[in-house]
Amino acid sequence: MLNLFKRKNPYEGAARILYAQALEQTRDPEFYSKFWVPDSFDGRFDLLLLHLFLLMERMLGEPNVGQSFNQALFDVTFADMDQTLREMGIGDMGIPKHMRRMMKAFNGRMHAYSEAAEPEAFKDVLAKNLYGTVQEPDAAHITAMLAYVQSVRRVLGAKQATDILENGVKFYE
Repeated sequence: MLNLFKRKNPYEGAARILYAQALEQTRDPEFYSKFWVPDSFDGRFDLLLLHLFLLMERMLGEPNVGQSFNQALFDVTFADMDQTLREMGIGDMGIPKHMRRMMKAFNGRMHAYSEAAEPEAFKDVLAKNLYGTVQEPDAAHITAMLAYVQSVRRVLGAKQATDILENGVKFYE
């Protein structure tokens, strides 16, 4: 009933589509065979967060779009995470603990990625976050992942925000 008075975010539909595309991208086996991202729940979650960061980073500079879209993408992401945890068998009592941990990871990754402006700093952030569960991540894999990130940034940067919102995106050239 109270949801009747809540204003709907105009970017919710686009956020759902872009979230689904980012999630689908994390299922590409190349990330786990070529880039050696850990093929685990944590590895896939961190890879998803990287893709969400790239989308949010692209939209942030868009006037009248950035903040609202990014909020919609966050909301869609964590509604799906809640559902995923329930499907994994996490009970009602355990959901809040897991959600807090995931939200903390989300915030930490978003801040770390946004503060790492230089390529070497970004490689360090990738090593710590995306490859955080690997004992000694291979520098070649991190360099290859950085090249992928830069490619995605070029792809997203070449598109108009309205085109991304209306038609979605492919994360590769």
